[in-house]
Amino acid sequence: MQIAFNCPECESKLEVDSTAMGSRVDCPQCKKPIAVPHTKVGPGCTLKGFKIEALLGKGGMGEVYLAQQLSMERRVALKILPSQFTRDKENVDRFLKEVRMAARLEHPHVVPAYEAGEDGGVYFLAMAYVDGENLSERLERQGPMQQADALKIIRDVVVALTYAWDEHRIIHRDIKPSNISLMQSG
Repeated sequence: MQIAFNCPECESKLEVDSTAMGSRVDCPQCKKPIAVPHTKVGPGCTLKGFKIEALLGKGGMGEVYLAQQLSMERRVALKILPSQFTRDKENVDRFLKEVRMAARLEHPHVVPAYEAGEDGGVYFLAMAYVDGENLSERLERQGPMQQADALKIIRDVVVALTYAWDEHRIIHRDIKPSNISLMQSG
């Protein structure tokens, strides 16, 4: 994992491997020795080619960040397994199972998975970024939906869940408005 921070002397931006946290390095610009700060996963960090930009949300099994996949120059949603879960092999195994199952799903109403892995003990899943909002946000912003709009969303979710079960024997287990993404384009 790479972390980014500014030199306290000259304000130039530095990016170093997370294994250097707590040590001293010389700034490449001003040549002064500086302490590498202890940083947790978040904006400014880079995991295996994914530069984290902003927190999108938190859930039971992780945080989701907006990130840039540097090799493909595209925005992705990067799900990170929290460090407290990585200490338990069962949680890591459950996360990796979720990752493998997500990778098998190819459907217009299912967010595709792009890549998964581990970097410096941090486990992640990169998936398509949906430019829009989730159903919970939409309902909070606009109030109750028109019946036809609600039925279309419900139909799309049911079609996706049916596909996941019929084709892969996958059950989502956490269907709720905040897990239903709505694209800006409709």
